[in-house]
Amino acid sequence: MNKRDVKIIVLSKKNNYSKRYVDSLKSIFDVFFISNEDEFNKQVKIINPDWIFALHWGYIINKSVYSKYKCVSFHTGNLPQDRGGAPIQNQIINGKHISNVNAIKVNDPVDSGDIYLSKQISLQGSIADIFDVIIPICIDFTKSIILDNIKPRKQKGKPMTYKRKNNNELILKSLPSIYDQIRMLDGLDYPKSFIKIEGFIFEFSRAKLDKDHIIADVKIKKT
Repeated sequence: MNKRDVKIIVLSKKNNYSKRYVDSLKSIFDVFFISNEDEFNKQVKIINPDWIFALHWGYIINKSVYSKYKCVSFHTGNLPQDRGGAPIQNQIINGKHISNVNAIKVNDPVDSGDIYLSKQISLQGSIADIFDVIIPICIDFTKSIILDNIKPRKQKGKPMTYKRKNNNELILKSLPSIYDQIRMLDGLDYPKSFIKIEGFIFEFSRAKLDKDHIIADVKIKKT
């Protein structure tokens, strides 16, 4: 099969990172970008892809899809310990500094599939900084999985699954903890970390940690 005949569906939210990913693959493969779950469910049979890659995708891919098509999701965590929602944020909160970007076969339960490829990364910097590292890896993984016929390997170890973090209000424990809570949400479409004081909301971004203080940008608005 000619590389240009390989049809790929990319599932992701619309942002600069998904654009970089898709643009890097378009010159090699026939790429269809979908950012909406309903659209995906309507289009998947029509497109009849050779591969489906889930980049920054918050929805469950149904068994009827992943049992018929080759589906790969990208997940940043030390699998199988770091499965589940908001893995990067949960790892940062738990004091982890090193993780792995994984390309995994979509399966049930979520994030339990065999691993095609994995690469270690640092969790330092803002979430935007971390994604700047993740995206080129995902591009390389995608090309390699398709072109080099990579065979996935089973996950080993005792699994642990995170719950998605829903409250972004700062927990004022220590300076390093506050810094981590700010940076882990600073980028993409994540709502910023905040505190509430007397009818006002203070949202924080661009944090820098020094020995005895944090410097950050703050947006103040009324509740």
